[in-house]
Amino acid sequence: MTDLPKLPTLQDVADRLDMIFPASFPDRSILTGDMAARVVFVALYGGFIDGSGRHFRPSTVIRFSLEQAAKTTTTERLNWLAVCQAAGYKPSGQWYADNTREPLRDDLIRNRAIPIGIIKKREGMAPTSPAPIYSLAPSFARLFDPELVGDALTQAVENWQQTKLDPQTLQRMRLLAYGVLAKQGEVEVKIPNPAKLIRLAPGEASVITRDVCEQLFPRLMSEPVVVHLSISDQKICPDLEGVGSRLGLDLSQFSELPDVMAIDIGEDRWRLVFVEVVHSDGPVTELRRQALMKIAAELGFPEEQVTMITAFEDRKSAALKKRLSEIAWGTSVWLRSEPDRIINFGTCS
Repeated sequence: MTDLPKLPTLQDVADRLDMIFPASFPDRSILTGDMAARVVFVALYGGFIDGSGRHFRPSTVIRFSLEQAAKTTTTERLNWLAVCQAAGYKPSGQWYADNTREPLRDDLIRNRAIPIGIIKKREGMAPTSPAPIYSLAPSFARLFDPELVGDALTQAVENWQQTKLDPQTLQRMRLLAYGVLAKQGEVEVKIPNPAKLIRLAPGEASVITRDVCEQLFPRLMSEPVVVHLSISDQKICPDLEGVGSRLGLDLSQFSELPDVMAIDIGEDRWRLVFVEVVHSDGPVTELRRQALMKIAAELGFPEEQVTMITAFEDRKSAALKKRLSEIAWGTSVWLRSEPDRIINFGTCS
């Protein structure tokens, strides 16, 4: 077996998890919480690193304690290793109840840590096996070396993210981080057609609106023309006045237009796209779908040439969780953080 790795403090582990999985990391809470910090700390404490020959089980973490965490000499760690997984071992002051092992094993280890690659499972072993089967990935363990600090730590974390995270996660992180920056100041929206630069007030709704125009429409339509865009204090965007009328559409007659409207003029039969941008409220509900369909009909678009989309920030956003049950059938959901995907609320047939 290899030597034990240098041991950071439990607080240092928690701080580095926050750095490795920043605010822009999707669904990060379970990877940065107390349980995750304790799993990593115990893995480092006992040297449960892939390739070392040592493995831990959920109960190894469950039956650890703050008292044991304070015993940091090599002799104390080796003494603990000699007994921690023996039958009947149950220390005083363990920091979790025994019935906590299933959430730790299933929610944290199996469903999050293993898919990301930060914990390894012994091949050929069932997840419910009573044998020790888990170990920390060496590349991940190195990020917790107490001697790795400052710029060297920052660079090591960035290198790990770039080499170990899948491209979709990295893209999602970049887009979420970009949104955080844009919320702090005026948001510029590049309208693809007609080519215009429109400035919106700071805020998450403006960030989502920007990416509806810049990311969604070019993916969804062959030749999109944005004919309407709501801005904070005005229902009609002055920069787009006259665009609809040049296409033969009179939008001035409607008082309940959606947040964004575009037309795909690249097909023989034009397609009308309604988008509702949701930061806290306002998805395409069934009542809203009916109202928008009435607008489409009055503009001369039959139902088969109409697309309705509700745009959210991310899968983890509170707005999506709150409004998901209200989304109308026959419409779609688009997420700013995953621009290549769309969720269709359609039928099985």
